[in-house]
Amino acid sequence: MTEYDKKLIHPSAIVSPKAKLGLNVEIGPFTFVHDNVEIGDNSRIAGWCEIGVPTPLGNGEPLVIGANATIRSHSVIYESSTIGPRLVTGHHVCIREMTKAGIGLQLGSNGDIQGHCSIGDYLRTHRGVHIGQKSQIADYVWMFPDVLLTNDPTPPSEELIGPVVESFAVLCAKCTLLPGVRIGEGAVVGAHSLVGINVGPGMLATGSPAKVEYKASILRLRNDFSTKAYPWKKRFHRGYPEKIVAGWLSEF
Repeated sequence: MTEYDKKLIHPSAIVSPKAKLGLNVEIGPFTFVHDNVEIGDNSRIAGWCEIGVPTPLGNGEPLVIGANATIRSHSVIYESSTIGPRLVTGHHVCIREMTKAGIGLQLGSNGDIQGHCSIGDYLRTHRGVHIGQKSQIADYVWMFPDVLLTNDPTPPSEELIGPVVESFAVLCAKCTLLPGVRIGEGAVVGAHSLVGINVGPGMLATGSPAKVEYKASILRLRNDFSTKAYPWKKRFHRGYPEKIVAGWLSEF
């Protein structure tokens, strides 16, 4: 660290001299940064966090957090994970070892990624989302409050089969995906649904147990019935890079 960088670290924070911090990294009060950590430029880590927690369940590789991260208070992130640029967390989140996540991950408060999983670019989750081990999540997926991705078909057991969620899928509040199910590209899962079957691309699944009966494109915006709600990438662009949005719109 340079002398300038040290001015951005709160006096009560504990930062290992072995940790690799980029330029302009801010670290708040009572945060602990362990040895096996690499943090990208212009990242902001609030107070009472623990970054790079050592674990025998990892592979010995460092925790790598890309540039421009915003990590809010009481977050805990383990070593042996790689998270792309522009990570944003809420408060009290946990990201376990062997998580591979792309650009722009947003994990809401009380969110939980149990590790040993793969996540694409721009996953957006609201509060209380639980992503179990072995989950595979593609790009531009939305998960709303209290979504649960399970992985043990006969709990408790040593067999873990994570769900697969393809690009542009939307998982509405409090839905549960059972082990090994596949949610197709652009599919929508309704609130409180219990999903034990595969959901095809662009389809709508609802109910407990969930059934697939319609294309998601039948749904209309509540305040503009003339506009189809799905595929959402045609109408919702806030927070996505202009180049990406231009590519989406060229499809229509």
